[in-house]
Amino acid sequence: MNRRIVIPSVLVFIVLTGLILTLSPHNMRRVQAGFLGMISPFLKTGSTVEKKYREFREGLKKLDELEEENKSLNITNKDLSATNQTLRGLEAENNELRKALQYRERAIFTLVPARIIARDSDTWYNKVIIDRGAKDGLDKDGDQPVLTEAGLVGKTKEVAEHSATVVLIADEGCRVSANVENTREQGIVKGERVSGTWSPSLNFISKTASLQPGQNVFTTGAGGVFPSGVLIGTVKEFKAGGLDGRAVLQSAVDLSKLEDVFVVVGKNK
Repeated sequence: MNRRIVIPSVLVFIVLTGLILTLSPHNMRRVQAGFLGMISPFLKTGSTVEKKYREFREGLKKLDELEEENKSLNITNKDLSATNQTLRGLEAENNELRKALQYRERAIFTLVPARIIARDSDTWYNKVIIDRGAKDGLDKDGDQPVLTEAGLVGKTKEVAEHSATVVLIADEGCRVSANVENTREQGIVKGERVSGTWSPSLNFISKTASLQPGQNVFTTGAGGVFPSGVLIGTVKEFKAGGLDGRAVLQSAVDLSKLEDVFVVVGKNK
């Protein structure tokens, strides 16, 4: 710092200090009042700045709290959504079980309930394994109808003590005598491969049958394996060619999503 500036400043400070010390108490108070009046705007400004700073800090704190609360609400919302989906699934399952129970109570057959416990991806539409066998009343020789409240599923084939293989109606080895509602058309339902997957079809019917999509196809009871009047499916497409006609069917039961079935072991008295 320049000495020319420092020395005069020091002298001025000393002179002012000396003058202040020589002032009477009354004059000292006047000087103090004037000094406070001069710096009070700066004190107020500092106080306002400090207040604004505190408000800003409190605002940031509230934002952090709101963010945490929002995260918590999002987690709670996801939990509630998952719970809701689970409850919907349980409700649907409960409704299906209730319908199955009602069907079993009013059925004219003696039914053994069973659950699908295994199926192979290579034979998904051909066969399944159920958790009922000879110990549960199934015939060891097989050939017992398997169905749901919606319609025909297939028949038992290989029966063990506590399990059995069920051949589905989409398999070419499960042949069922059937007729078409409101017609005299009768034929044999058997599985065949259609568009890369297995599907039941009604064969050996008249090539002039002219069946319409949506017509129901039922078991006739011929052959002694399947009882009459069980819904197999509906006509999906009719094809005439050669000596007879053929109808591709839409199965009444969704064979891809089988879970619970019934095995017919006799007639109710």
